[in-house]
Amino acid sequence: MDDKSKIEQLVKESGSSFYWGMKLLSKPKRRAMFSLYAFCRVVDDIADDEKISKKKKQIKLNLWKRKIDNIFKKKKFNDSLLRELEHSIKQFNLNKKNFYSIIDGMLMDVKTDIRFPNDRVFKLYCERVAVAVGYLSIKIFGINQSIGDKYAYSLGMAFQITNIVRDFYEDLGNKRCYLPSSKLTKYGIKKSLKNIDNNPCIQNILQEMLEEANNEFEKSDLLKKSIDKKKIVGSEIMKLFYKSIHKKMFKKKINFKKKVRLNIWDKFLIFLNFTFR
Repeated sequence: MDDKSKIEQLVKESGSSFYWGMKLLSKPKRRAMFSLYAFCRVVDDIADDEKISKKKKQIKLNLWKRKIDNIFKKKKFNDSLLRELEHSIKQFNLNKKNFYSIIDGMLMDVKTDIRFPNDRVFKLYCERVAVAVGYLSIKIFGINQSIGDKYAYSLGMAFQITNIVRDFYEDLGNKRCYLPSSKLTKYGIKKSLKNIDNNPCIQNILQEMLEEANNEFEKSDLLKKSIDKKKIVGSEIMKLFYKSIHKKMFKKKINFKKKVRLNIWDKFLIFLNFTFR
């Protein structure tokens, strides 16, 4: 199996909505997006690996910084993912600092489990783990950067805030809580993980965050009017997946112990409706 096929198989087996979102792209763009997804998946798995120490995680993530640096130094590799990333970086002129930002976002999780970040840290975290991916994606899609970066920023923030709300209970189990400290202060909630999910005001915070995500979705809808719709097929399908998850939680009491997901049928219908609309 060649490098391209290996990476595509990895993405397909992940079961992510991302695979569906990229199916309508041209082959070169799809290949690049699959390599980007695989990179994100690898560094995210390192950050979430409960079997290794924080120190080992930091070593592994910093090693990935060196690997990215070596790609830009045009070194040779035995690794399929590195070769595919090298191909994508060269073909689409991808920026090294965005790969570094993604890794730095993972390091934020690793160095100290994030709990009740202030607004600056919350924004920075979202920018690193989600918006930076968007910046790389719009380069692959071939979108003008002046409008594309704004579009990527809004979508990245919307996606990540939706993720944080959806994963709230799961994150508590991992001793993390991404809810901004300013929101807890607003509702007089103690900054402690203990029984925080039983506080009725948490529902208010999560709904506020979903409203913020919705505002970012709406901004991206306005921005996309200035972009060739053929160039944002992949991101718009992903947006439909995320908006479907968002809709299942927005203005409803969220059952923390039942994570909102899209099943294969949900994804297929969204994909089908988008394709023939």
